[in-house]
Amino acid sequence: MWFGELIKLDKDFYQQDAKTVAKALIGKRLITNIGSKKISRIVETEAYLGPHDLACHSAKGLTTRTKVMFGPAAKTYVYLIYGIHTMFNIVTGNSDGQAVLI
Repeated sequence: MWFGELIKLDKDFYQQDAKTVAKALIGKRLITNIGSKKISRIVETEAYLGPHDLACHSAKGLTTRTKVMFGPAAKTYVYLIYGIHTMFNIVTGNSDGQAVLI
């Protein structure tokens, strides 16, 4: 199945705040190259707004685990929850601990 023209989002897109990026990602397509190529439509996101957002992992500040969230935008922050679910986040903003959960 073909979904039309695919456009890669550049790093500037992810340098926006998490709330803006989370809204803009709805309906976009995510392509993975793990195993065979898979295309999925993003239907839900959650914005984590940085250290002042108590639900955000960066709320506890810079740690070994959250270091990537304080780095450049467009990096991924992946972690395991409850020992079974892999959570995929994209770092947003300007190295200020924001991310969007996909």
